Amino acid sequence: MNHTLRELVYEEQNTGVQEKDAYEAVLEQVRGYVSEAHAETLAQSLTEKAATESIKRLIEEYVTTQRLRVDGCSIQELTDRIYRDMAGFGFLDRYIADPDVEEINGNSWRDIEIVTRSGWRKIPERFLSPQQAEDTLRKMVRLGGLVLDGTNPTVDSYITQGIRISAIIPPVTDRRSGAVFSIRRQRMARVTKQQLVDWRTATPEMLDFLALCVNFGVSVGLAGKTGSGKTTDISYLLGAADRDKRIYTIEETRELDLFNVDDQGNAQNRVIHTCTRPSDMESADVDMNDLLRKALRFSPDIIAVAEMRGAEAMTAQEAARTGHTVVTSLHANSARKAYGRILSMCQMSGTHISTNILMGFVAEAFPVMVFKKQAPDGTRRIMEIVEATGVRDGTVQASTLFRYDTATGSFIQAGGISQSLADTLLENGADQASVARFREVKT
Repeated sequence: MNHTLRELVYEEQNTGVQEKDAYEAVLEQVRGYVSEAHAETLAQSLTEKAATESIKRLIEEYVTTQRLRVDGCSIQELTDRIYRDMAGFGFLDRYIADPDVEEINGNSWRDIEIVTRSGWRKIPERFLSPQQAEDTLRKMVRLGGLVLDGTNPTVDSYITQGIRISAIIPPVTDRRSGAVFSIRRQRMARVTKQQLVDWRTATPEMLDFLALCVNFGVSVGLAGKTGSGKTTDISYLLGAADRDKRIYTIEETRELDLFNVDDQGNAQNRVIHTCTRPSDMESADVDMNDLLRKALRFSPDIIAVAEMRGAEAMTAQEAARTGHTVVTSLHANSARKAYGRILSMCQMSGTHISTNILMGFVAEAFPVMVFKKQAPDGTRRIMEIVEATGVRDGTVQASTLFRYDTATGSFIQAGGISQSLADTLLENGADQASVARFREVKT
């Protein structure tokens, strides 16, 4: 005989239905309702107190109107229990909610550490078992619409806006370690020029130069390791763009927040934010290359590719060479090595263009390259800004415009921009005085 959920919950104990079964049935019904009707609020509840209260109120109202009950639980107790099982991640909750925690890294189910601006440390908490760790990670990646299981044991997803998670489970990991993971907070706070100067990220002149490039048609690449602060600099540069510039951003998870509105909520700038969509079905994926090609149909003045990792670099350099200003970031160990890294990513597209010609395209596409690094003390600093001046024997030739001198602990303007770069800026509307400022080297 089939039972409705309500009948299952209210059946007498002598029917053999246990309280645990009744609770799990209630949980599944409530989870289905909230996931379908209020998924975004559920995700926000992980880090926003107002959203947490909103979700709890929705659960309580639904439980009450549907007359759902579990023996031994009041409405309030049932609501709290359902919320914890739907959105809670146990001891990880407080670290995810802590704005000072930048990363939570699980080396195994019983070895977990956190990273803050001042460094890293292991925490005393741990999962009770490898299975509990896997169950918790499955819940996390599900918020990004993905599934973590034996057929899909490696997943990159997100918990909520601005919080990424990468998870791996056996058999890819050692079964003694169990699940491993990395949760990374992407700071969406806007930064000002003065803040970057106060943090010793760069000098006002360096930031003015990069803003001049972005506003007047010179594409810029920012290279560095994960956590070096590249996205923060992109956020500043796009925020410094003229309001009449149409900006199209492409990210894996939303980190950039460029909307400017007045007191009435009216948009004051021209911004389109887009995000990739991973899927269990390859045909349903929306990757960076898809969004980059789509961007060209929206007549953008500036295209921001948050981080290039693969074949999308080919489309990005083509866009940069055909009248669009592209601002992007990538992983590389120096400003000059970044050009070789972009070349290798372009080659992932399957192009048959020769290496020498393709490297010339890359140098033409990104005349200015920035290298940023995080120092042992946690300071994130622009170490060098270079201008590509040509290609010789397949290697980009570049001159250093600005650099950080580790011996003296100071920034140095090492050289002036080329006449070619100056002409590009002037042709795109930059005023003579602003361009001349960077043609001369201060002594």
